[in-house]
Amino acid sequence: MTDDMVPDSGVGENQPPRQREDDEITISESATEYQPSEEQANVTLSPMDGGMSDAEMMALAESERRAELARAAVIRHVWTSEDTYASLAQKYYGSFQEPYWRLIYEHNKAIIGNHPNAIREGLEIEIPPLPDELKKK
Repeated sequence: MTDDMVPDSGVGENQPPRQREDDEITISESATEYQPSEEQANVTLSPMDGGMSDAEMMALAESERRAELARAAVIRHVWTSEDTYASLAQKYYGSFQEPYWRLIYEHNKAIIGNHPNAIREGLEIEIPPLPDELKKK
């Protein structure tokens, strides 16, 4: 490399070093003749959609709709001295059996703690939607 050559910045591995002519930087002709592959040329990126296809955008919208419905289906309940997991399961699910009350505890375990009896009065819990496998037929 001669004194009038500038080392490559690492961008475009196959580009020769740039030359400096009177403080003007030029790029070799091979770099300006870049032609994208057919696959690259057919990709359209938009700032609005992040480059997603219509199918991907529809799938994302459906996923967001389902998540919103699930959030809407969650019921908030403030634990009182009269509450039991079984009484809440009976009230919201129609059964006081263990799979139903345990669903309420497991859904709220992060805020209750590692034992169902660790719950305290005044704690706001969530009553999750009943999963299909527990719905009575």
